[in-house]
Amino acid sequence: MTYHFIYNPVAGSGGSKKAWNQVDDFLKKIGFKYEVHETQSEGHAKEIVNNLTHDTIEKTIISVGGDGTLCEVINGIDKFTNLTISLIPCGSGNDFVSATRIPTNPIKAIKFILNQRPRKINYINVNNNRAINVVGFGLDTEVLKFYYKLKIFTPKFRYKFATLVKTLFFKWHKSQVKVDDGDWKDITTMLLTVGNGQAIGGGIKMCPTAKIDDDMLDFTYIGKFSRFFTITNLIKVLKGKVLDLNFAKSVKCKSVEMKLPNKTYQYDGVLVRNEDTLKITIGKEKINFIG
Repeated sequence: MTYHFIYNPVAGSGGSKKAWNQVDDFLKKIGFKYEVHETQSEGHAKEIVNNLTHDTIEKTIISVGGDGTLCEVINGIDKFTNLTISLIPCGSGNDFVSATRIPTNPIKAIKFILNQRPRKINYINVNNNRAINVVGFGLDTEVLKFYYKLKIFTPKFRYKFATLVKTLFFKWHKSQVKVDDGDWKDITTMLLTVGNGQAIGGGIKMCPTAKIDDDMLDFTYIGKFSRFFTITNLIKVLKGKVLDLNFAKSVKCKSVEMKLPNKTYQYDGVLVRNEDTLKITIGKEKINFIG
C-alpha cells in the first residue's frame, strides 16, 4: 500500500500550508512513509491523480485542500480498483466534510484516516464531469459569478461579501426539471441543489438529510415566497432548517434532469457556463473512502 498526498498550497486562502506543515511534521515523527504531490495550478490535481490511477496497484490518495481539490481528485480517477480516497479539509468552505466523520483539525484528521477502515460512498455524475458534494444553480451561481468579478479583499472575505450582496438582492430563476422517470415540470426558485453531501456556501445545509453512502441523491429547491420575508426565511436556511419552509421542496431520487435558460450551474464550486441542459445521476462505481 502506498500513500499519496495531493496538497493544494493555495486552498483556504493559504491556510492549507499551515495544515500541511502540521500533518507533514506528524507523519515524519511517526516514521510514516508517503509521497506528496503539490499542485501548481487549477486542474493539476486531476492530472496527478489520473497518472497515479492508470494501474490497479493498491494505493490511498489523500486530498489536502478544500472541496475543489477533492473534486479534481475524484475527476482524475482512471481506475477505481484497489484505490482508497480520503480528505484533510483545509479549504475556505469545507462543505463536503460535514457529511463525513472526518475531524476538521488537521492532526485529528490524519490520525482518524490512519486508524479507520474505508467504506463505500457515492459520487455524482454531472454531464461529463464528476462531483462529490453538490450540484446547483440559482443563488449559488450568482454568488460565484460575483466572487470571480471582485478583485479586492481576501478570497474568504470576498466570498462572504458576494454571498451577502447576492442574498439581499437575489433573483428568481426559472427552469424545467425532471426527477427520475417523472414528468417535466416548470419551477421558479432562488436556489436549487442536488446533493450527495449536505452543505453549500461554507456550511449552509441545503440537503440536510443527504447521506454519501445511500445510493441516492437529495434534490432540494426553495420555491417562490414574498420578498418581505426574505431575512426571516434565509435565517432558517442558514440554521439548516430549509425543510421547515413550506415553499421548500425536497425528495430523494436517482437522477435529475434540468433545462437552464441562463445556461449556468455549479458543481463543488466549479462554475460552468454555456450549458443549457443538465443531467445528474449517481456514479456507477463506488469510491473506497475513509471518512
